[in-house]
Amino acid sequence: MITSNVIHRVFRIQWGTVQGTAFAIDIDAKQYLVTARHVVSDFPGQAAISVFSNAAWVELPVQLVGHAKGDVDISVLAPSRLLTPPELALEPMSKGVVYGQDVYFLGFPYDFLGKYVFGQDGWPLPFVKKATVSLFDGAVFLLDGHNNPGFSGGPVVFVQSAGDPFRVAAVVSGYQAVAQPVYAGHEETALTYDYNTGIIVTHAINGALELIERNPIGFEIGGTA
Repeated sequence: MITSNVIHRVFRIQWGTVQGTAFAIDIDAKQYLVTARHVVSDFPGQAAISVFSNAAWVELPVQLVGHAKGDVDISVLAPSRLLTPPELALEPMSKGVVYGQDVYFLGFPYDFLGKYVFGQDGWPLPFVKKATVSLFDGAVFLLDGHNNPGFSGGPVVFVQSAGDPFRVAAVVSGYQAVAQPVYAGHEETALTYDYNTGIIVTHAINGALELIERNPIGFEIGGTA
């Protein structure tokens, strides 16, 4: 069900020791990489992140477009080359998401990778999971689903009505965890573990669009790689 305009825009990335997911969007004929801020929290103005390509980590020079402020877990980078063909358009738009509807999120949990790759760069096929929009909390969309480490920075996509193309509505931040006791037999111990509640925290794509509007330095589509 997930179409090529989504699949070809999702990338496995690494910055320092942190791995996550990023995805490409095109704004005003320029391409950008969107991810979660906590994946690249200390990224300077210009450096190289690692992108998984042809079964290996390769360096991709990027510039920082901006880190969102406050609790908004979004960062935007400007790649040094075109990563996704512009004809595979993925519109960034959170308007139209309906309370209670199904959405999908993509990324690279843990170190799980399948055998299928695509494109000359050998991009790995991302995992896809389904969730339900459970609550709108301002610019935060809370989803009912099961997120895992590695999905951070991935896109949340939706279809507004049958026959429409997929659009990207939000960026995966993480999941809500609560401390639960550890038992030894029937006896509760002083130890606890973080229980995944199934509540996924995502941030509306508007946060990325605002960063791009303030600093539109993306890779020019049609430029020289």
